[in-house]
Amino acid sequence: MKFDNPEDMIQLTPHWQGERFPNGRPKVPEDILRRIRKITLEEAWGPLYSRGYTYQFEGDFKIIHPDKVMVGRAVTAVMVPKRPDLHETLLKYGHEQEGRKGFFNQWVIDSLGEDDVVVVDMFDKIYQGTYVGGNLSTAISTRTKRGGAVIWGGIRDNQQVVEIENINVFYRGSDPTAIADVRWSG
Repeated sequence: MKFDNPEDMIQLTPHWQGERFPNGRPKVPEDILRRIRKITLEEAWGPLYSRGYTYQFEGDFKIIHPDKVMVGRAVTAVMVPKRPDLHETLLKYGHEQEGRKGFFNQWVIDSLGEDDVVVVDMFDKIYQGTYVGGNLSTAISTRTKRGGAVIWGGIRDNQQVVEIENINVFYRGSDPTAIADVRWSG
């Protein structure tokens, strides 16, 4: 098992014709990102909908900086409920075989680059489902320069996160508990 495997990334995005990152992820040109920052939500969503992407919108989020537009290259992650038989095995594999540090949520954040936005499915978990707090939001800000996060789950340390100027976070709820009882599905 490999997390963030380039061959898998290329296999899952066969229609992409442009440049790719070393991990195989499509690299949307900076010019497109710059131009998208100037359009409205409806202008962005309309072409997606007309091309069959009819379930690509969710409006039930809280937003750290509702007055700021967030545009970036998506780095997606799915967190699933913890399975005791896999949890330690996967954590050990990531640490020992891939040289990763910390917990599963940090692994995704460590892979971010400039203009990335981490998009995380935490199965709407809020209590012990706080994907980021002040420290990891600062790490996102430092790595992405102006990116952020979209989290179908929780965050914590809202008072710290709101003070970070060059990040935006869309999230479902907040809780003071740390992330627990989940694992990255890869």
